[in-house]
Amino acid sequence: MNTFDLRGPLQLPFFLKGEPGELLKQTRSRCPVCEIGLPAEVWRARNQVWLRRRCPEHGEQTTCIASDARFYWVSRGSSSGDCCGGSACRASDGGVAGVLGGNAGLAGGDMDRLSTCVALIEVVNSCNLACPTCYADSPAGAGRVDAVPVEELKTRISGVLERKGEIDILQLSGGEPTLHPDLSELLDWLRGESRIKYVLLNTNGVRLAREPGFAERLIQSTEPGRFQIYLQYDGPQEAGQRTLRGADLRSLREGCLDVCERLGIPVTLAMTVTRENLGWMWAAVEAGLKWRRVRGITFQPVFGSGRGGMAAREAALTTADVILGLVDQSAGILGFEHFTPLPCGDPNCATTGYLLKVGDGVRSIGEWVDFRALQGFLADRLRYQVEDLARCGCESEPLGQVLKELEWDASHTFRLLIKPFMDARSWDEDRIDRCCTHVIRPDGRLDSFCRYYSGSNPSHGTRP
Repeated sequence: MNTFDLRGPLQLPFFLKGEPGELLKQTRSRCPVCEIGLPAEVWRARNQVWLRRRCPEHGEQTTCIASDARFYWVSRGSSSGDCCGGSACRASDGGVAGVLGGNAGLAGGDMDRLSTCVALIEVVNSCNLACPTCYADSPAGAGRVDAVPVEELKTRISGVLERKGEIDILQLSGGEPTLHPDLSELLDWLRGESRIKYVLLNTNGVRLAREPGFAERLIQSTEPGRFQIYLQYDGPQEAGQRTLRGADLRSLREGCLDVCERLGIPVTLAMTVTRENLGWMWAAVEAGLKWRRVRGITFQPVFGSGRGGMAAREAALTTADVILGLVDQSAGILGFEHFTPLPCGDPNCATTGYLLKVGDGVRSIGEWVDFRALQGFLADRLRYQVEDLARCGCESEPLGQVLKELEWDASHTFRLLIKPFMDARSWDEDRIDRCCTHVIRPDGRLDSFCRYYSGSNPSHGTRP
């Protein structure tokens, strides 16, 4: 535990005045203004969770990191889950208890020792869009594309494989990775590397939708069952489109999905959630459910790294906002108990739920399964097969029978994943120390996604 010192006495925090509160834990954070590392407290008050620290130069800073305390997990359990039989360790009142993932036992931030659920690598530094919220702040690729040579990419990826043995999910990113002039060569090499279990291609969909034959050439270099598109998607509504992308790209996304449907390319939708499109999350789910090849949707609350900057920080949303919105918008299909934190890293880093397509409708798997019992097969990975869902006591009626009737076809399942990233306002060093979403840096080392895109360089020491 870090020695706690707020450098002088503090008055009672504003969120506690006149009301009882509970100090949940001590950690380290950053000043939102200068980003200097600071000791910090996490408090529960007014059914919310607050991060509190004080900068010598900029004074006390508080940030709401959970708008509803029921959906913040303090990680008090053991790394094996033994304290609670592998369950999510939620408090009896639905409150703030949690489960520590396997990475908790290796806390200290050595990414080579931590479990890596996703390893992301930037293959180009250019993009064919200039989205106002780009976390990488990639320059538009007018003319010559700034691409990382394939041999360099192979060297960096091979180094991680030599150190860690295998990569479960390798995520190709950028910039816009489809701009890489030698993408097919890279994908051919990845297809032949058995230690890479799955390849995820981040894309805005421009080339797949607009360039005839591009998608066909893409799948010639990939192996079915080991490749998926991770498509930037902002919902079927107009609200928020231009704020996020600088243009309304809905028809382009539809064109990309149409191509993937026709060619049998699986897709996960990636929705950046803002105040403008928060009310359209379930509409985005319904839009995804119409496509046989769409496997799920990831909700990423907007955060203030990269091009989004302070404007994104001011509009900050939390996991609780997403869960509350989805339950409210789903007209009874989803319940609060239908979501569980993933235990591989810090449980506040990812929360998941599952839908099943049954007949002409959709139902939540949470109708049949206590999601607190899923921690066993959820550990240390983000990619699951339908068979995994039957390993949580589902062999008995009624879920086991439903899965058998569906012949365990992945097209009948739809994953909901909430993935909140951190900026200086929400920074909690505990989450960095347990991180399982890593970036393969230009020097070949692994780094936490949040730390890498915050601009911190572990080879020179982090800001905290």
